[in-house]
Amino acid sequence: MSVGVIGGADGPTAIFLASSVDWIWVGVLGIVVLGVAFFFILRKRKKG
Repeated sequence: MSVGVIGGADGPTAIFLASSVDWIWVGVLGIVVLGVAFFFILRKRKKG
């Protein structure tokens, strides 16, 4: 399986998946990414 991420700080990000996908792992990865983003948002709010 191959995963490619295209994007930058100033625009949308696209994730391309090649091969068959186990959708459970895609869901787990999505939850992890959202959790990390939420963590950084909360951390930034507490500093400011």
